[in-house]
Amino acid sequence: MSVDQHINEVAVDRREETVVTQQPGYAATEQVTRDVAAERRLRLYQVTRIVWSILGFLEILLGLRFMLKLIAANPDSGFGAFMYGITGLFVAPFAGLTPTWVSGETVLEVTTLIAMAVWALFFWGVVRVIRIVMDRPSARTVTRSVREQTSDTGTERTTHTTRSG
Repeated sequence: MSVDQHINEVAVDRREETVVTQQPGYAATEQVTRDVAAERRLRLYQVTRIVWSILGFLEILLGLRFMLKLIAANPDSGFGAFMYGITGLFVAPFAGLTPTWVSGETVLEVTTLIAMAVWALFFWGVVRVIRIVMDRPSARTVTRSVREQTSDTGTERTTHTTRSG
């Protein structure tokens, strides 16, 4: 059995490979085209999904903090102490920025709302920078063509598979 392999670099982000397999009475040619830029964009998509998920989780925590303060939840309870402890790190840079309105035990903590907006803008900026650095336009297509020949029966079969995504 002999196998010849030829790899052609059509463009920087596209690679073609041709594999020829020959045996007595049988020959098969397989051509594979791979779009490397599309694979890079798929990784970029995964990274941005992770970043947005982290932001979503942070926004939920900050929203819970805001609601707990608003309904005058006991800060000494286990859940209250846990929530204020975790979110305190993300609200700390904005402490003292605006006055906090207190009515009885209810607290309207505007700094938490500001923190939510600023963190959302920060994460948006991070995603934009990641996209600018990593994204390169190109279509994602992988094409595989296999041509098989059998000399004893004289039959030839060609199979084409194209995957986009």
